[in-house]
Order: sequence, then structure tokens, then C-alpha cells
Amino acid sequence: MLAKKIVKNVVYNSSATLIANFTGLILTIYLARVLKPSLFGIYSLSISIAFLLMTFTDLGISPTTVRYISEAYGKKDLELVRGYIRYLGKVKFALSFIVSIILLISSKFLAVNVFHKPLLFKPLAIISFFVFFFSISGFVNSIFNGLNDFKANFLRSVSFHIPRLILVVLLVSIGFGVVGAIEGYVISAVLSLAIITKILFSKYGEVVRGKTKRINKKRILRFACYLSIGSITWVVFTYIDTVMIGMFLPSKDVGFYRAAYNIVGAVSAIVSFPCVLFPVFVQLEGRDLNRAFNRVFKYSAILSIPLVFWIIVLSGKLIKFVYGIEYIQATPVLVILSILILRSSLGYWGVIFNAKEKPEYPVYITTTAMFINIVLNYILIIKIGIVGAAIATAVSNAFGWISLSIICKKMFDIFFDIKTLTKILLSGIISILPIKLFVLTNLVSGLAFISVSALIYLILIIVTGVLSKEDLEYLKQIM
Repeated sequence: MLAKKIVKNVVYNSSATLIANFTGLILTIYLARVLKPSLFGIYSLSISIAFLLMTFTDLGISPTTVRYISEAYGKKDLELVRGYIRYLGKVKFALSFIVSIILLISSKFLAVNVFHKPLLFKPLAIISFFVFFFSISGFVNSIFNGLNDFKANFLRSVSFHIPRLILVVLLVSIGFGVVGAIEGYVISAVLSLAIITKILFSKYGEVVRGKTKRINKKRILRFACYLSIGSITWVVFTYIDTVMIGMFLPSKDVGFYRAAYNIVGAVSAIVSFPCVLFPVFVQLEGRDLNRAFNRVFKYSAILSIPLVFWIIVLSGKLIKFVYGIEYIQATPVLVILSILILRSSLGYWGVIFNAKEKPEYPVYITTTAMFINIVLNYILIIKIGIVGAAIATAVSNAFGWISLSIICKKMFDIFFDIKTLTKILLSGIISILPIKLFVLTNLVSGLAFISVSALIYLILIIVTGVLSKEDLEYLKQIM
């Protein structure tokens, strides 16, 4: 049953993101408290630069791999699958090597002349190795996803994030500081790549080994070309705020901003399902696609919207509990960035366009949103600091999401049910009103409020008909 396959993939993907974000949050809390805002800012800036440059190691290769392997594997054409893997694999290796070498060579120049932070030099030089190994492991993972196997997401997450947590804490605790933290990333990336590569050849040896078939490179390059632009703009979109803060403000402000952003990222990843549905959407058309979209959109909204409201009303308490009073300046940033949770959980538009070989539309919109983001960041960071960066990021993301939803409606007649979404939003708002009855002084009182709020929310979405008996039966059937 297709629904069961989707749920199985969602479980694997959610488990992977849960591990990534749980270990990542622990690591962030540890480093934020041990390194303090200034050095934590250097660490965060190093990681942001690495992931920003990592987009040039991909240029749309990974989603292209998923798209065309999924299609060929669905037709049982293993020779074509191998053709895609080998051709795209060579391109991926070359890009990863070139970008890593450039970062290694230019690390001192970037640290001293661009960011004016000499302490950034060694972390950037070391993280260039992480860029190479982590990029290659991402390609291997995309092969699994193209075969509609999302268990690899879980295995890659376990083999990277758990060793990363252990190694980073160990190396920092014995005195290696930021450099030790980055070294932990590199070692974990090498370990993860070795493990998932071995699993790929063990599990799908007959798929990856053997004769290949000539592939239509023109078709692939057209698709990858649009996705490369899209991937560049998207990653710039994601990390440009941190990089620009690093250029214009002290490193401690980078630390405050990333502290808030990491909480939002952890929550977002847990409720983000679009990538899991990509191979499924490739194979659906017309009413089946519309029906699948509306169902998953509704369930995603039900899960994510109350989380946004809880973060908003508990933001200050959450920052102090997680990072300590030293990071209280991150509170307004957390409130504003919480909207990004909805973008992650309800961002199905790009997946639909890519599945139907129309990647140019997300590219156009994302590129426009990226320029809006850069301009707003430049203006607002200078005027109001990290709060300005948060506003720029939220506004530009909202623009992209709304624009793609309108285009998707016109092209594919796929759109969410406004009435249902309104009911969910109102239920979420009403559910947080009892906060005035609670004295939020510790973790127990915060959990008590969330429990009461969640109960009210559940009752409201059932009473208003958002979650119907049919939905409950459907969820029971596919579990």
C-alpha cells in the first residue's frame, strides 16, 4: 500500500531528523554554554560558511539523482539506474574536491580580510575537509532515496550525528576549543561516508554494479541546471543572514542569532515531510496527486501550527532554560524566526514542481526571494542588528511560500483548503489563551501548560471537523 510506504519513509526520515536535531541541540547547548557567545559565534560562523559553500559541491546533483533514479528504478531499468549513478557521481566528486580545495586555500584571506576575525582562520581550514566528505556522503544518500529507501537517512544520521556529539564534546572538554569542535565534524563525516557506502554495496550491489545504459545527458543537465540555481539560491537564502551578521556585527551577535535559529531548525526538521514525498509525487497525477497533497498538507499543518504558538509564548523561558541568561538577547529573534517552522512543514510546492519536471518555477521565485532577503538583511542588520536579520529572513521566506502556492494553483490546480487551515490557526490561537493561568517558573510548569494547551487544541480540531472520523480511520489503517 502506497500510504504504508509513505508512513514507513516518514518514520525513517523523522527518526533521522530527530536524532540529528536532538544531538544537534545538545551539542549547541553544550558549546553555547562552554564557548560563550563570542567563541560560539566563531564556531557558528564556520559551520554556516561551510554549508553555504557546500551548495557548490552539489549544484542540483542530489535531487537530480533522486528524480531520475526513482523514475528508472520504477521501470526496473537497472542499466539506466547505473548510468545515472556513475555519470552524476563523477560530477559530484569533481565539484566536491574543487570547492574543498578553494576553501582550504582561501581560509586565511576570508578570516582576516572578509570577516575581520583572525580566529576564524583555523576552523575554516579544517572544515574544508568536512565539506568534501559530507558532500560525498550526501550523494550516496541520494542514491538510496532514489530507490525509495529512506532507511539510509536514519543510518547516515546515526553514523554521523552520534559520533559528532561524542567527539566534539570530548575534544572541546580537553581543551581544543573551536578547532576541536570542527575536527569532530570531519572525523564523523569520514566515518558516516564509510558506513553508508558499505551498506549501499551490500544491499544494492546488483543495482550499482554491472553494465550501464547511455543516458540522456541533455535532459539531465536541463533539470540539474535549474536545480543548481535553485540549490545555490536556497542555501544562500538559508545562511546569508548568519554570514552577513558575521560581516557587520561582533561574533557574539552571530552566537545569539544562531542560538535562536538552531531551536527553530530542530523543531522544523522534526515536522518536515516534503522530501519524503518526492519519489511518491513523481508517480502520481491528477486527482490522486491532489488528494495526496491535501491530506499530507492538513496533517502537517495540524502538527506544526501549535508548535509555532508554543514557541512564541514560551520564547524567553525557552532561551533561558536552553542556553542560560547570557543568551536572553536571542528571544526576539526566536519569536520572529518561529514562522520558518511553517515553511519547512508546509513547503510542498517545490517538491511538486520538481516531481513534475518543472524546477524552473521554484528557481525563479527562490532567486527573487533570495535577493529580497539580501537587500533586507543589509538594510535591517545595519539599523536594528540581529532582529533585522530575523525580520528579513521571515519576510523573504513568506514571499517565496505564497508565490509558489499561487503558481502551483494555476498550473496544477493544487492548493490547500483555506477553510481547514483557518480552523487550525484559530484552534492554535485559542489553545494558548490559558497561559495566563500558569506561573511559568520552571520546566514542570512549562510542560503543564503545553499539556493543557495540546488537549484544548486536540478537542478543537475534532469538534470543528478538521480531524474527522475518516482521518482517524485512515491514520489507524496505515500505522
